[in-house]
Amino acid sequence: MSIEWVLLGIFIWIAFTSEAITGFGSIVIAIALGSLLYPIPELIPILVPLSLFMTSAMIWRFWHDIDRQLMMKSILPFMGAGLILGILLVGWLSSDTLKRLFAVLLIWFAGRELYKRFRGLPLSVKPRWWQPFWTFLAGITHGLFASGGPLLVYSLNSRAIPKAQFRATLVSVWFVLNAFYTTVLLLQERVQPVFFQTLSYLPVLLLSFWMGHALHKRVSETNFRTLVYVLLLIAALAMLR
Repeated sequence: MSIEWVLLGIFIWIAFTSEAITGFGSIVIAIALGSLLYPIPELIPILVPLSLFMTSAMIWRFWHDIDRQLMMKSILPFMGAGLILGILLVGWLSSDTLKRLFAVLLIWFAGRELYKRFRGLPLSVKPRWWQPFWTFLAGITHGLFASGGPLLVYSLNSRAIPKAQFRATLVSVWFVLNAFYTTVLLLQERVQPVFFQTLSYLPVLLLSFWMGHALHKRVSETNFRTLVYVLLLIAALAMLR
């Protein structure tokens, strides 16, 4: 058992606990922190299948909270198209390039959200093209980094969605997209070499599910998201070193 294996387990615990609370953040946090240990292409075959285990459990538990119309009409068609394009682009970009692009994305997203919270800026009405455009870009980033959460949250931030529906709907989106992504990874034979390492992290997911659901009821989502954004910003800056 290496120290990197243990550290990655800790990062996975933090990341998937975030998803259990808010509905997003699992892979984006795990990759942001895990990329300090491993190249992003090596992390994706571990984290994407793990996401399937986590999201399937959450869907079973929170099925009644899913906004199916939002998911099927406004999110999946655009993210699905972007996902395919992102997967195709992965083969054209080096690991270092992916890491830098991902770091820049996180700095923009986390910095923007922290600025909005510090200034107390209200939500503004967005034009009709806003959500489809940013949701499509979210699909591309999901194909590149398995992390479409930041841009998808950005595309939905003008909608007043209750936090329980927001969490359940986003989790359902990740399940559908990552089921497809895992199939692609299996066909590319990228999952099989790390299969047992992936299974070894399943107990961490159980802890994340239990802890995240408990915190979802007790912890201020605003304060928790602020902590997540600070963590992402620090990780992104470290990635650019």
